[in-house]
Amino acid sequence: MSDISEHDEQFEVVIGRKAPLTMVPDWVTLFPGSKKSPMYRGKILSPQAKAVYNVLAMHVNVERGDSACWPSRETIADICGFSREQSVDPYLDQLDDADAIDREPITRPNGAMGVRYIVHQMPPPGYEGEQSVGEYHKRRREEKAQKQTRPPGRPRKTAAPATEPAPADTPAADVPEEQPAARKAPAKKAAPRKAAPAKKMAPAKKAAAKKAAPKEKTPEEIALDKRAREGADRWWKRAAEGVEKKIMRPLLGDKRQQSGYYLNLVTRIKEALAAGYSEEQIWAALHEVREWSPAKREFDRALGRAAGIQTPGRPNDRKPLFRNEQWQQAKPEQDKQEQGTPDLDALPSTAKPKRPRFGVDVQPV
Repeated sequence: MSDISEHDEQFEVVIGRKAPLTMVPDWVTLFPGSKKSPMYRGKILSPQAKAVYNVLAMHVNVERGDSACWPSRETIADICGFSREQSVDPYLDQLDDADAIDREPITRPNGAMGVRYIVHQMPPPGYEGEQSVGEYHKRRREEKAQKQTRPPGRPRKTAAPATEPAPADTPAADVPEEQPAARKAPAKKAAPRKAAPAKKMAPAKKAAAKKAAPKEKTPEEIALDKRAREGADRWWKRAAEGVEKKIMRPLLGDKRQQSGYYLNLVTRIKEALAAGYSEEQIWAALHEVREWSPAKREFDRALGRAAGIQTPGRPNDRKPLFRNEQWQQAKPEQDKQEQGTPDLDALPSTAKPKRPRFGVDVQPV
């Protein structure tokens, strides 16, 4: 027990509702909880470790006269609020390092392995930490006193003592003449600060900051762009007719998105022309894909098939050779008639160009 005069704050404790309790020694509660504590000596007891000590002390049978207990890790974790029993292992190690407990392996009556915990009430021999709340408050008072004292340094300036005036009957000769006060030199006006010179940009950064001038296109590139736009315009007219015939999906999105789809189509056609595909092959690939703005991968595969290039397809693209209901080989013409899907080539000839370029009759591949 500590004396109440040793505490910083005077308080009164009144016993309220009584219940079973467990005695936890002060040295365990006051054990350093982190490395930042001024009493840290290489070992700590975190708040979780102190809670585990309290659970172990709860299981000690006082009537048996010893300080041993053997709760399972699952029990300790459940009381402390841990979700896994392995979570208590580091806190048991802290208690063991601080000599607050000892652990001994045992075999339970059911044959399972367990641990017997010896819970110590007294601190280990040679313990230099605080063992009572009185020692804790004493250390706190010493720390506060050290903070209030002025640290060594330059002494403070003291005011000069005021001189008494000379009496009126004193001869003028005895009164020292007052020397005129020395004129203080006029304080120099602080020179106005000069603005810091602007940092010069490195030549490389200056060159990168300037927008690169657009590269002039060659006559071949201009002609290629013109052919690609003509092909895109022809296909969009054909796609619009396909939407009316309900063999193509309508184009979704606002004007800005539709403009992006159109530029993507121009790019696809331009790349195909640059790769050496003919306009007939490009037109056949567009008919096969049947999209306003085909994706690059799908369009490339359609171009390969239109050019007669055998490309390995995905497993999902393979069609069965036989139908389950008839067990006979399905013919492409028969499937097409059964589906009732009209061909884009059956559209009016008014949509076809007059010259043999995009829009010529192409045999299905």
